Amino acid sequence: MVKSPRSRGALFVWTICVVLLWSVQMVDSKRKENKCMRHYFVHTIEHPKKNCEKKHVLLVRCKGFCNKSKTEPRVTFSPVLYRPFNYHCKCCRDSLSIMKAIRLNCEGGQSVFATYRYIIRCKCRNCNFSRW
Repeated sequence: MVKSPRSRGALFVWTICVVLLWSVQMVDSKRKENKCMRHYFVHTIEHPKKNCEKKHVLLVRCKGFCNKSKTEPRVTFSPVLYRPFNYHCKCCRDSLSIMKAIRLNCEGGQSVFATYRYIIRCKCRNCNFSRW
């Protein structure tokens, strides 16, 4: 009698390998879906005090996944540890933007300008918590 090369144990191991490879591909595809990139949205600009027209503008935000962060303990010879950790992280942030302005016409023939930054490119960059 010839034995089958695929015994139950071998079939079980093969099945586990396939499931693991499939789950790794799913996680990788989710990361690609969530990669750091530009996302468009419409925003309504209106003056908070003056009676001016409202305008809808297309804005861009950076949104996505940056997989480079860690926290390391800080070693010191001081009795007081003011900053006990070193933080290293990457955030999905703008790497190139331009200034734009839009004119809103107001009552009495006046006009006001609203300015904003328009994001051209997003990138995973070092987070700077002191600026937040």
